[in-house]
Amino acid sequence: MQSLKKHPFDQFLEIFGILLVLASFILPAINYQNLPDSIPRHFNSDGLPNAYGSKGIIWLLPITGFILYLVIGVVSHIPSLINLPFKPDPERLEYFQMKYARMLRILNAGMVFLFAFINYGTIQIGLGNQTQLPDYFSLIALIFFIGVPISYVLFDFLKSNKSR
Repeated sequence: MQSLKKHPFDQFLEIFGILLVLASFILPAINYQNLPDSIPRHFNSDGLPNAYGSKGIIWLLPITGFILYLVIGVVSHIPSLINLPFKPDPERLEYFQMKYARMLRILNAGMVFLFAFINYGTIQIGLGNQTQLPDYFSLIALIFFIGVPISYVLFDFLKSNKSR
């Protein structure tokens, strides 16, 4: 089971993701005692809470984020688990696996960032410091899950065509 070569940017993404996972556990731990018994557990598209639950729900996103971060992290490290949607030439296989692994790392870091952001907002609402998630939250989510992957693919495509 071989591992792919990592660029410094890949290492940055992994360290950034790990720090976000840690932060998503530390923040609720610090604020748990000060939270009311009922906190938001779901938000509508405007960022307003539309369902509430026990304050123990504050651990759901950190735990879910940690599990997903581990699973996606394992897939990004083991080339044989990366299922390419096409059959590349054998000499280009590692290149495509490396690119897909980087995309997984980008999405992984983005996912834990959004989970930490939502958890932070939930805590702030629970503490009475704000009434909803920031207006720009939906924009951030769209950028991370749609804009970043499309930009990455387009940039890589343009870069590979320029070098030919």
